[in-house]
Amino acid sequence: MNQHERIEFDVVVVGAGLAGSAAAMVMAREGLNVALVERGQKPGGKNYFGGAIYTHAIEEVLPDFMERNPPFERPVTEAGFWFLSQDGLMRATVQGGNLDRSPADAYTTLRASFDLWWAEQAQKEGAFLIPKTTVVDFIREADGQVIGVVTDRPQGEIYAPVVIICEGVNNLLAQKLGLIDRDLEPAHLALAFKQVISLSSETINTRFGLPDSEHGLAVSVLGDVSLGLPGMGFVYTNKTTLSVGLGVMLDTLAEYKLKPYEVLQRYLAHPAIAPLVAGGQLLEYGGHLIPEGGYRDMPRLFTGGAMVAGDAAAMVNALHWEGTNMAIIAGKRAAETALEAHSRGDFSERVMSRYEDRLKDGFILQDLKQYRNFARFLETHPEFMGTYPVFLNDALGNFFSAYGKPKRRLFREILGALTNRRSLPQAAGDIISMGRAVMGW
Repeated sequence: MNQHERIEFDVVVVGAGLAGSAAAMVMAREGLNVALVERGQKPGGKNYFGGAIYTHAIEEVLPDFMERNPPFERPVTEAGFWFLSQDGLMRATVQGGNLDRSPADAYTTLRASFDLWWAEQAQKEGAFLIPKTTVVDFIREADGQVIGVVTDRPQGEIYAPVVIICEGVNNLLAQKLGLIDRDLEPAHLALAFKQVISLSSETINTRFGLPDSEHGLAVSVLGDVSLGLPGMGFVYTNKTTLSVGLGVMLDTLAEYKLKPYEVLQRYLAHPAIAPLVAGGQLLEYGGHLIPEGGYRDMPRLFTGGAMVAGDAAAMVNALHWEGTNMAIIAGKRAAETALEAHSRGDFSERVMSRYEDRLKDGFILQDLKQYRNFARFLETHPEFMGTYPVFLNDALGNFFSAYGKPKRRLFREILGALTNRRSLPQAAGDIISMGRAVMGW
């Protein structure tokens, strides 16, 4: 190719993660010439996520996904919360019922393998993957209309009338377009760090009470896991590994001078957690940032010739562990908007705004708006990470060890276990505040 020959595509997608590959898949299937630009050596190569992938979103993009042998680990057949005190554990999980479906609503997954498979599906539909390439800027017309991207390659300009930005938590490209005017605040970013620990399938099944490898556990862990500070742990069972870790807000790590690896080791040494990981071999240790500010940290989602999706648009609902499904669906909605723009031959801001309209019609923007105050609630109510999980352990511990004791005294002791930590008016205020944060009042 002549070095002066202009490289052109119908669409450039920046980032081959869940949102980017979903967008590329939908557009390529409909005949658009799509460039999928990935800065890693391969899709998923830099992703340390180990959690749950939701099949409702995958099926919307790829209806026959189960026939394509996705690299799932285990179906999630038990989910819920664990509450840690200093030396105790209370479980609040659900099994069967709505979780007992095939295919399951969610599967534990290691994103390094899943993202690679997901991008391969986009390539099979016709998308052109360009790895080891970083988008550093945009090509714009005088009026600001985006008409392509500039990469770090020699003669690295790629022209396209639509660019879909799926760059992950790093929002530098959104800033370059003026869609947001700031970096995300440390108080709204969680550092999730975890270990992948190898154990035999039989050992995992025995320790977690799972019948076989077709059953899996996904739990969030609150309380002593994060020293009572704003943060949350997690445990996911894979086929022959465990993903065990926690997420702590960046400002908390800095304020208390906490070292992530030491916090994680303390968690793994907890009396209720240590037996679950005993004898396992450490395969991987890593971390990644999660944008937990949600609605209040969202950039403007579109401009002439460009849209933003996934983590780059702060599409995370921490309370419901949602982010992967939002990324996939947002990628599809961006793709639908790009297809509409091409059908009209109009790539203006007015047509790009249809992307936001599509998101408003579904759960993503509705839910993020409803939970817009939740991050602030956790900042101002650390009791939900420390005081209340410990209280629940103490209360149930008292309840189930009260044999031979007058029960009137038992309930006074349980009430005292709470009021020694939070007065009844404070506890009532906490519940009301949480209700407001969750209901979006």
